[in-house]
Amino acid sequence: MRPDRAVTLQDIADRLGVSRSTASFAITGRGRVSEEMRRRVHEVADELGYRPNTVARNLKGSRTGMLALHIPPDSTTMSYYMEATFGMVEEAERTGLIVFMLPSGERPEGYDQLPADAVILLDPAIDDPAARTLLAGRVPVVTGERVPEGLPAARGEVTSDHVPAVRELMAHLHERGARHPAMVLPDLQSDWAFTVRDAFTDWCTEHGMQPRTVTLPHPTAPEMIHAAVAELVRDVNDPVDAILAVSDGTALSVVTSAQRLGRRVGEDLLVAALVDSEVLALAQPSVTAIDLHPREFGRRCVRAAVAVIEAAAGDDRTVRELVPISVQRRASTRGPVVPPSS
Repeated sequence: MRPDRAVTLQDIADRLGVSRSTASFAITGRGRVSEEMRRRVHEVADELGYRPNTVARNLKGSRTGMLALHIPPDSTTMSYYMEATFGMVEEAERTGLIVFMLPSGERPEGYDQLPADAVILLDPAIDDPAARTLLAGRVPVVTGERVPEGLPAARGEVTSDHVPAVRELMAHLHERGARHPAMVLPDLQSDWAFTVRDAFTDWCTEHGMQPRTVTLPHPTAPEMIHAAVAELVRDVNDPVDAILAVSDGTALSVVTSAQRLGRRVGEDLLVAALVDSEVLALAQPSVTAIDLHPREFGRRCVRAAVAVIEAAAGDDRTVRELVPISVQRRASTRGPVVPPSS
């Protein structure tokens, strides 16, 4: 039963038998609190109907109570960024913050005067003028994925360990008989894009395979993906037997194109993606992919932003969060690869 008066942090702490500071750290994302304790505190907070006194906290700290979010240009329709955004909004609501999205145009006027306590910048790219302006501005920035060389450093950084995941995925394709893999990726100038491309190239080289990569403009029209797939699978001298697509949308276009070309995905051609989504799980055949856990990633971005905001004056240490990821093996790589019938 919820009390008649406003619920306080002390009520949550008493229910769990912990100190008030522990409950506060779990709610705000500050301090050294385990994920299990953070989860329990949030569960009790929801049960009791706790709501942070946002107005008092903001007045005390001369804050706005808002977080600005910037995602890469031409990415608003990508499921990964939408899921990550939902995770941010959920976590922000828990901590009494508001998230607003910045326009992704090429002219970031006014970004140095944002009414925000921190900025969350997803996948900063070298060629994005908004990313450069935000990182060089007065408002502290937390990035989703690392800042590529050539841009100012961020105050916080939420990342995933992509290299082991790509290597695991490549090993899986190899076990299913793939010997001539190719990667189809958009022309993105972000650290994540550089990292997964290099991980693919390194793995192929280590295993005596020619690393074949096809870079397409971003965003990419389905016709361009179809043309690239046709060139790869119809190569008379070295047709590919596995295609690794970077995004979920590209993976679906690869599957569709391969089927139009008479290939049997999951049998004579293996297909996998570096970004998972519900659509890939429901596709026919379902597509093997790396689950980046975007909602959890978004929640961690907000926690890192809160930690940066709450840091003591003069504490310039970089806040870092690491989000686990996993490979989801599905029908598109069931293998073993068999030669095409035609």
